Amino acid sequence: MNRFYLTILFLSASILYFSSCKNDGEDDKDIVYTQTPYILDIPANFPEPNIPADQLLTVEGVKLGRMLFYDPILSADTTMGCFSCHLQENAFTDPKIKSVGIDGIEGTRNSMPLFNLSFGLNTGFTWDGSKEVLEQQAIEPIENPIELHLMLPELVERLKNHEDYPLLFRQAFNEEPSQDLIAAAITQFMRTLISGKSRYDLFTTAGSGVEPTDLERQGWNLFNLETGTVGEFECVHCHGGTLFTEFTYENNGLTAANSIDEFPDPGRGGVTGVTKDYGRFKVPSLRNVALTAPYMHDGRFETLEEVLDHYSNGVHNSPTLSPDIGSEFTTGKNLSLTMEQKQALIAFLNTLTDTTFINNPEFSNPFE
Repeated sequence: MNRFYLTILFLSASILYFSSCKNDGEDDKDIVYTQTPYILDIPANFPEPNIPADQLLTVEGVKLGRMLFYDPILSADTTMGCFSCHLQENAFTDPKIKSVGIDGIEGTRNSMPLFNLSFGLNTGFTWDGSKEVLEQQAIEPIENPIELHLMLPELVERLKNHEDYPLLFRQAFNEEPSQDLIAAAITQFMRTLISGKSRYDLFTTAGSGVEPTDLERQGWNLFNLETGTVGEFECVHCHGGTLFTEFTYENNGLTAANSIDEFPDPGRGGVTGVTKDYGRFKVPSLRNVALTAPYMHDGRFETLEEVLDHYSNGVHNSPTLSPDIGSEFTTGKNLSLTMEQKQALIAFLNTLTDTTFINNPEFSNPFE
């Protein structure tokens, strides 16, 4: 395994001492501000992380972010938190079709899983890419009226008056709680959520001693088939690479439309206003896909079998349909997968499940 040492970006871990006056006339006490570089454990076959230079990870920042992620103090009625819609056992997504916030209001889209956010692009988070940086994605649900519904200034005051958080913020950032530092801390924790120890990773690692079954290998070959022949799969066009996503936005034929005005959800087009982006949504990673049902931006498919049925014979035509989707509208011929081919593809997709990730105690609820 390669290990990414953030120490190359820290000349040394800085340790500063300062006095923090306590209330009620108590004596001052020294608080230690320590920036200890956090070392990411990165699988050997993964790309280098793409973390902004001003958002370097520290042990103290990650600890604080993990606590905030799991603390219902982030919601107006203190009943929900980030963890409520991003469950570790589901690869940090929600098994509900659409998540429900503290006021009982259902969201408009399916919750996206959270892992491998340190890699790939640093822009375009959420289904439509409306959150330009991860820090925006991390904090937006707090004020969102159909999610946690808590104004950030009120949250800052809660944290300032909390018995533990002022010290934790001092240790991590040498500052008192603020909106920017809340986002920075949660984002630091989210960037540690690395998933790359699946069965697939084992049988593609030389010397591991793990081999795919015949059915898994058949599915693997089908998944990677891209000869250009009409009606073939070419899944790797959108789900290629080690991360199993090309970080693009695609229209995969979920909605039949004669014009862009007929899309019930404009997707990326609602953000950019560009005609070709309407009906397009971010291509999610297929890692842990067996754990992240229901599928698609609106959670319309409950099973992987339903997903394959869609790509086999259910693709709808629209002005922005992706040309890489195998269907009668793009190739003149549907994929028309056989039952055996569907079983093989699902067997392969199941090899992408990372059980060590969903059971990693470093990612679990620190309050339990």
